[in-house]
Amino acid sequence: MNKYLKQIFWSLAILLSSCNYQQVIKNLPEMPEIQNSRQTPVYRANAAVPLNINELEKSVFAQINQYRQSKNLPVLYWNSTIAQQSRIHAEQMANGQTTFSHDGFKERVKVISQQIPYKSAAENIANNMGYSNPGEKAVEGWIKSPGHHKNMVGDYNLSGIGIAQNSEGTYFFNQIFIKTR
Repeated sequence: MNKYLKQIFWSLAILLSSCNYQQVIKNLPEMPEIQNSRQTPVYRANAAVPLNINELEKSVFAQINQYRQSKNLPVLYWNSTIAQQSRIHAEQMANGQTTFSHDGFKERVKVISQQIPYKSAAENIANNMGYSNPGEKAVEGWIKSPGHHKNMVGDYNLSGIGIAQNSEGTYFFNQIFIKTR
């Protein structure tokens, strides 16, 4: 495939969406307000080689932190409670229990808040297929998307990532960002 076609495919990019969930500190409402930004470029490449999902999650997390450090931002700390909620949503999107969306984000944050008091939360999702490193493509797409980028470099200190693959080889990514109180 020539460079021009590759550029066209990349410009169609990864199917992405982001959600930013901020709490107004002075009023401290029970459930914070959602600020949602969606980007929906689509890209499909050749069939993917199956990867170890746990290693892929760790790789994406490391890439996010590497990017944050390149911007002189503090690293995010992995939290297993957040990762569990991220994995559940990624699996639900992969198996068709829910659409590729932020449906249920308030509920995921509510479950997390039972163990982690928080000020704000945000969520990035992506899906792609056909890459030798689908995690790298998801992170690249998030960096290029204003809404996702805002979440990646936001004032958060905890995070977790969940990834699942469906029977067609599509990887679904979910990352939740939390700022603790």
